[in-house]
Amino acid sequence: MKADVRPKGEATPVTVDEVGNLIVKVRLSAKKPGVPDRDFRFIFDTGATMCVIDPSVPLDFVWEEPEKNKGVTSTVNDGVGKAIATRITCLKHLDFAGMAREDLTAYRMDLKNTMLGRLQDEPVDGILGMNFLQGTRFVLDVSAGEIRWWQDTQGHRVPLAINSSGHPTLTVKVAGTDVPCTLDTGGNGGFQMPGDPGSSIPSEPFFYGGVSGELKQGNTVKMDCLESGGKAWMKVSLDLVKPGEGGAVIGREVLCAAPMGLDFIDYWVTFTLDAQGNLPYRKAPRRPPLIWERRPAGNRLMVWRVNPISRWAKGGAKEGDEVLAIGSLKGQALTLHSATALSNLNAAQTWLVLRQGKDLALNIPAEE
Repeated sequence: MKADVRPKGEATPVTVDEVGNLIVKVRLSAKKPGVPDRDFRFIFDTGATMCVIDPSVPLDFVWEEPEKNKGVTSTVNDGVGKAIATRITCLKHLDFAGMAREDLTAYRMDLKNTMLGRLQDEPVDGILGMNFLQGTRFVLDVSAGEIRWWQDTQGHRVPLAINSSGHPTLTVKVAGTDVPCTLDTGGNGGFQMPGDPGSSIPSEPFFYGGVSGELKQGNTVKMDCLESGGKAWMKVSLDLVKPGEGGAVIGREVLCAAPMGLDFIDYWVTFTLDAQGNLPYRKAPRRPPLIWERRPAGNRLMVWRVNPISRWAKGGAKEGDEVLAIGSLKGQALTLHSATALSNLNAAQTWLVLRQGKDLALNIPAEE
């Protein structure tokens, strides 16, 4: 008898949504006669301890335990440390990338009607978390739009650990102190850590939130270097948040800057070095402060919290404005995806907004 050899060279597509989330398709089975298998859109999220399923997914695809009282069975903390009540359930059968899981534990919580869903043109059905990804090895290559399974890549290899919450962590040296940071492919930004910049360190405000919809403000400081395993990220931003309002996290500006190998069997991360031999970092452009307000009468694109140092604040955009047009984008062509793509061109724009019953034209300058 010989054990099966893992397949080589298999890849699954991954796309990036308007918020920057990594989106993959998973197939769920109801295991019931007459109920066909269905594909659903999930966020690929190493920062999630368990998978998450939205209540809109039919109950045919999940098991619940009838002996338990209906209602809340657990709580989970979101990105700002807010505890969210949730129910624990099981996905009957999940297929992804040639891997199948039976009775996979998941949180059943609202994704589509919360802040996450309002930041997406097409809200996701679920989150693929670490209780699925444990025991896998893959290369995440966002530039190629794929995840290559059971492979590694050349580059700088650093050991990983799994913390008490089940998150993969990497040790980063910050001002001489070793800080274990969660590798979070579901996290916006680059480096985030609890701390206070102090009055003597120049900083800029930034806003961040979680599924609960609660919004917090932190401060971004510039770092000459952050080191891990003998190599460093050079000239990078560090987002400082108040203790209890977010943890030490490494997000997609680092993890998606270049092909990256993650090994959850032997616990390594392999970074592709940049042309100068440093660890990869790619600062994402600021996204326009827009959010969907979903109503029976029709969805409206609204201005959300405006960073006071942003180009949108300089152009006069205010929270609560309804956006009617951005340049030539209007009607069905005006979406979060199209508005973000136009913003990424970094040119001056004209916004038409409705404020207190009056149409206003706003001249949004280019990014400085």
